[in-house]
Amino acid sequence: MARNLADKDPVFLDVDSHVVPHSSLLLLSSLSSHSLESLANAAASELTTIPIHTFRLKNVVEQPIGSSYEAYAAMCTIVATCARAGDVQTSTEQRQQLYVLGVQDKDLQLRLTPVLATVVPLVRRVLETTNFDFAQVVDVSWRLDYVLRSSSAGSVHEPLYFVQLQLQSPRADDSGLQTVTFTCSVEELRVLVYRIQEAANEVEKLVAGAPSQLRTSA
Repeated sequence: MARNLADKDPVFLDVDSHVVPHSSLLLLSSLSSHSLESLANAAASELTTIPIHTFRLKNVVEQPIGSSYEAYAAMCTIVATCARAGDVQTSTEQRQQLYVLGVQDKDLQLRLTPVLATVVPLVRRVLETTNFDFAQVVDVSWRLDYVLRSSSAGSVHEPLYFVQLQLQSPRADDSGLQTVTFTCSVEELRVLVYRIQEAANEVEKLVAGAPSQLRTSA
């Protein structure tokens, strides 16, 4: 599953300045353009779980293996942050993004720009379609019918609820509504309402900081 990056800041950024650590940028500056491209491809694969090119950190021969991991973490942060920033049309805007992240070396900016132009759109497309947001119920309608016979269940002779939900997609580019329709017995509807109320109570406990069954142990 792709990382849930839309809601979190990349953890490799400096806590105080929110830029990539200077030591990591020095490592990136010392790498060849080929190694920068390999790092960016590996970062995109890590962020999207989509294999792009075969890559191993040991292939970055310019630095010891520990330094390679630091450079890799820095590249993951740069790719993720640029992907979250929205559409960037010009190389000047891309370089401004890099400058905000602490990449002030113009040579490194120039070498990173074409690399990011290749991998960032892929990561951005995945982030646009991969999230943990769920459709929102915006309307509910129902009716109660007394069913005598069903083509699938035969003789029924009991009341059934016909429920219709109108759902709004969490995606900003999808303004349409989705309709979900289901039927249930009086008892099934009673259980459904109880479960929804139970879940709402647990959420209220979490918000209030009280113990909740939804908490998981570390």
